[in-house]
Amino acid sequence: MRISHESKGRPVEKKLQVVVVYKKPTGKKYYMLITEEGIDAIINPSKRNPLMPDNFEIVELGVGESFIEKFKKQYNIK
Repeated sequence: MRISHESKGRPVEKKLQVVVVYKKPTGKKYYMLITEEGIDAIINPSKRNPLMPDNFEIVELGVGESFIEKFKKQYNIK
């Protein structure tokens, strides 16, 4: 009987969610992106397949689930 590698030792940690509020270059409407990739994957412009195009304006970044509701209320995102 084999035990999977991940079940040994300490429990698997839950990844933190990164919440990004951004605007497209053509309008004033705000959009929200929620990912578990990490802040570096969003900010790094030299990544081969970026999560967001370079011409999108990042308005705010937050780490954690609490920022989802906060940004929805603040920027009127549905």
